[in-house]
Amino acid sequence: MTEVWELPGSRFDSSPRSIAVIPIGSVERHGDHLPLGTDAIEAAWVAQRVADALGADLFPTIWYGVSPALARFPGTINVETDAFIAYVRSVLKEIARNGYRLIVIINGHGGNTTAIRVAMKDAAYSSGATFVMFDWWRDAGREALRQLFTSPGHAGEDETSAMLYIDGAHVDMSAARAYPSGWSPGSEGEAGDLKSMRNLMIYVQGVAVESQAVDQALYPYAVLGDPTKASADRGERWLEAVVSEIVERVRGLAGTLGVLPPRP
Repeated sequence: MTEVWELPGSRFDSSPRSIAVIPIGSVERHGDHLPLGTDAIEAAWVAQRVADALGADLFPTIWYGVSPALARFPGTINVETDAFIAYVRSVLKEIARNGYRLIVIINGHGGNTTAIRVAMKDAAYSSGATFVMFDWWRDAGREALRQLFTSPGHAGEDETSAMLYIDGAHVDMSAARAYPSGWSPGSEGEAGDLKSMRNLMIYVQGVAVESQAVDQALYPYAVLGDPTKASADRGERWLEAVVSEIVERVRGLAGTLGVLPPRP
């Protein structure tokens, strides 16, 4: 794995370029206990491990994202969707112009998803490169999520567990407070209220929901789920499953495309 921002120009010129990995996150409120940069920190961690396993080139993290649902909370930096799409599209096109044939996006923030899809589609058709995006917390490691957590969500048990493992020194568990969603990944049946409906759709049905009323019900404290149940050990086990699945799927896609990464 090569961190491209550390390469001198001469080494970049002589390096093979096939697969690039770029993390995208956000700066937004995650309750009172998690860092504002949680989404970017976690995406960068996953991206680094994926790039290392693939022998791919790692590009710098895009820290800011689209966060209208939490813009009312101090610390959130909400980028307008059009500006975000234009910037991400430009970055992706430039990575492709530098010779990369497969660009893997590790997204750490749900508010970015739709905008990234627009940007990557435009970049793909204008550059000829292939782009693939993973919302790492829901596109991989689903069985591990089901087995390990009962109260996931934004700054909830799952995300807090991941941060405790990745960067526990910057987690303030004394400030953690629960706002249960009423839904767990191991449960069956219909959601009973707005909170559990949103989590059910996000984690199980893969349906997009955009509603100010739902967001206000979800995030009175910028928390959804129960972070007090979190543990670094379960965060590690979840993240390992996530990275393993992403690597396996990217290798399969690379093989289909005939893109051969350098040795890790």
